[in-house]
Amino acid sequence: MKKWIWKMNDAGITKEHYLQVVSKFGFTKRELELGYLKVSGFSNHRIAHMLGISEQTVKNHFTHIFEKAWVPGRKEFKELFLQDKSS
Repeated sequence: MKKWIWKMNDAGITKEHYLQVVSKFGFTKRELELGYLKVSGFSNHRIAHMLGISEQTVKNHFTHIFEKAWVPGRKEFKELFLQDKSS
């Protein structure tokens, strides 16, 4: 049996800090949830499994999330929280 390794919050981003940064982007509740899971270190595959949705649905949500946050991808999305934290 394959054992899942959960890398929860590997960047040390608290939920409060996450919500403070994303409050200006106008995310839906689902986008807020998915975004936090992503910055906490979960893969699209794991997020899909956790939420009971397809991996393609997760990818579609992230397309919208990245557009709203004006970033090209997950690396830059995660950097939003690290930049803001160091300021």
